[in-house]
Amino acid sequence: MEEKKSLLLEGLLPVDVWNAIIVLLILFGVFVAVFKGYVMIRDEVRKAKERKQVNTGDVTERIATKVMEKLKPEIDKKFDDFDKSVDKKFEEIDKKLSADKETLRNHTTQLNDHESRVGRLESGNRALCHGMLALLEQDPEQLLKAQRAMKNYLIDGKYKEEDWD
Repeated sequence: MEEKKSLLLEGLLPVDVWNAIIVLLILFGVFVAVFKGYVMIRDEVRKAKERKQVNTGDVTERIATKVMEKLKPEIDKKFDDFDKSVDKKFEEIDKKLSADKETLRNHTTQLNDHESRVGRLESGNRALCHGMLALLEQDPEQLLKAQRAMKNYLIDGKYKEEDWD
């Protein structure tokens, strides 16, 4: 039997080698188990954090931030286009408004001129009516008064009621 117990290496028996291999396998198994346990605990902690974020709304904010990052250039472009079109429309409105103001000013001037002309015509008609009334009455005193009043009207161009009284 001693022959069978021949040394594989100096002082090592095949049983010892097998024992060493088994111990190494057991140690490797323990290492894998510890590593798996660490990975599982890490994953559970990460999942717990994610659940907490979902419950507190952090995920919603992150999603909104990501969406805004993608949409912001498009929104900015749309607003720039809108601003340009609005500015163009305001320019058109300003041009039309200034044209309307000029037209209104011209019409106001014309209306004021017509109003003063109508006023002069009315005072002229009153003067003529007073003169004709004086002629119809054929009162010499009234005729002289009408003559002075008509003379004042024709020279000054203003009708004065007190000249006819």
